[in-house]
Amino acid sequence: MTNKKVSVIWIIFIQWVLALQWLHSGWGKWSSGGFMTNIATTLGSFAEKTSYKAYADLLYTVIIPRAELFGNIIRTSEVLVGAALLLGGAWLLYKKSLPTPVAALLVLALLGGAAMNLNFFLAAGWSSPAVWGINTVMGLIHLILAIAYGYNRRNLS
Repeated sequence: MTNKKVSVIWIIFIQWVLALQWLHSGWGKWSSGGFMTNIATTLGSFAEKTSYKAYADLLYTVIIPRAELFGNIIRTSEVLVGAALLLGGAWLLYKKSLPTPVAALLVLALLGGAAMNLNFFLAAGWSSPAVWGINTVMGLIHLILAIAYGYNRRNLS
């Protein structure tokens, strides 16, 4: 097996780990009633405790008044990002290359994942070093993969 094939397998593996994390998180938010029941309270707690004043202002003025809408956006986005990463990895594994629409979908999903990690970092990074760290690492991996797929989609096979 060539080094390039091993690298692609590792990329797919990392992508699937991210996909499973998003699917697990999003599905958990859909399947339990607690997420939507407590969304405004949770967002209020984030706004109160975050050390990023501009983010707190955004939460107070835009997000919290529309908590239910944003809660639905969050849980739907998590499931969609997870599904796109899972299916995109399967496509690459079996087809050995990514046509432009599939690469674009993967880049969009990866950027969406990075944005969600940044959002949670800003909202709850204060709560523990683990929350701070995992969102930083996941966000950076999303960005690295988005750049790789954006620039090298034809060179992955």
